[in-house]
Amino acid sequence: MFNFAITAKSLFALLSQSSDVALVAGALASVIASLGLTPLEACRIRAVAQPELYRDAGLIGTSQIIASENDELGWKKLYAGLPSLMIRQVIFGSVKFLAFERASEAIFSIHPEFREATVTALGVSLVAGGISGALSSVVSQPADSVLTYVAKDSGGNLGVFDGASKMIREEGVKSLFNGLGSRCVWAGCIIAGQFLLYDVFRAAFGITGEDLNQALTLTLDLNK
Repeated sequence: MFNFAITAKSLFALLSQSSDVALVAGALASVIASLGLTPLEACRIRAVAQPELYRDAGLIGTSQIIASENDELGWKKLYAGLPSLMIRQVIFGSVKFLAFERASEAIFSIHPEFREATVTALGVSLVAGGISGALSSVVSQPADSVLTYVAKDSGGNLGVFDGASKMIREEGVKSLFNGLGSRCVWAGCIIAGQFLLYDVFRAAFGITGEDLNQALTLTLDLNK
């Protein structure tokens, strides 16, 4: 009978060989983040869609209004958009990490000397982060558009697929990509900054990729 730690370690080795660790890590991180982000996103969409009603209420006031709209659901109504948000975040997070890894590898394969200096290595992180942010926006834009449509026009009563179907019938397929250009620019800048800061602090503390691999291996070994 296999021990959980051995199975996990074997799985990690398999994923490492297929270079899918970034994809899985991004998906898992996005699932966890969605649990905290969903209520905030519900309040944000209300404030953008109807600023005259919700903007002055603030975050807490808006969340209380949403929770009071359905006595049976209560605060659970804040999580009505969780499935669609999770789909969007998983797609975005997975592609973000995967694209960053691939872009970094491509740049370093062309210019291996960039690894030798901290400044050039950080520059690669900045460029690869911008690329990953833009690509993540392209693939996750339809899910984001559906999320906004469902929350704004149906109050979160429609499911992901029902909302997408209704949105396409009423506004056409092009509506799934409304605002793509500005979102690519926004996400590209934000994600580039995230990866840049990550590498800045990692370099400041002298942490390498090998250190992170050793920490993971040690954690798995302790569970044997």
